[in-house]
Amino acid sequence: MTITEESLAGFRTLWLRYEAGGSDRNQLFIKEHSGRNQAAEYPRGRTLFVVNIPPYATEDSVKHAFSKKCGPVKTVTFATSPGNPEKFTYVVFEKESSLDKALSLSKETILNLSSSDNPLFTGLKKWCKEYNESICDETATKKQIEQYMEKYDQRIAERLEREKAAEEGDADGWIQVTGRKKRGEFALARKESTINKLQNKLETSIRKKQLRNFYSFQIREAKKQNLAELRKKFELDKKKLLQMKQTRTFKPF
Repeated sequence: MTITEESLAGFRTLWLRYEAGGSDRNQLFIKEHSGRNQAAEYPRGRTLFVVNIPPYATEDSVKHAFSKKCGPVKTVTFATSPGNPEKFTYVVFEKESSLDKALSLSKETILNLSSSDNPLFTGLKKWCKEYNESICDETATKKQIEQYMEKYDQRIAERLEREKAAEEGDADGWIQVTGRKKRGEFALARKESTINKLQNKLETSIRKKQLRNFYSFQIREAKKQNLAELRKKFELDKKKLLQMKQTRTFKPF
């Protein structure tokens, strides 16, 4: 099908590429976003509707590309329509003049997603960057844990002081009786031996809950195993008896 300016239904065209000097380009279709039920996040006169953004583009890279040519961009939002997997974009400028500049760009204008001051990572570089960012800093994590434990110990100490003051009585001699346990005061020590004991106790509880000799095949297997153990024990007793006879330590009379 031949695409003409009449078949674009009010859309204008631009070119978008990954970086300056790149040979691959995407043709963008743009027009002002306007409708009867205009959403508040897409204000009239400042919102540009864009189609055919490449899948590797990010909101930050699209914002950077349009701000270079048209002016400051407030937000960039990717969206899809129900039943249509194609992604379209709403670009909201901070000023109405920026939208006018975008609509007045020539169809030969080329926007760049990635630059030296705002690089866009794709492929292996993107995966490496995401992986490195997912790794927690050991020093920062340790500091957060220490701060949390300090606040926790402080809360426990304050609560124990309040309970102790309530049990001592007020000015009239009334004593408040509390049935709450003093959590934290007699807590288990965080030692390896204590952890092992708790783990063994949990495993024992799980074993006791398991059903044994419940199914018929389990009963048959248990009988076979018991019979095999008896035969093994009988053979050992025979060997032991023979050994005692050879050493003349067996005296039946």
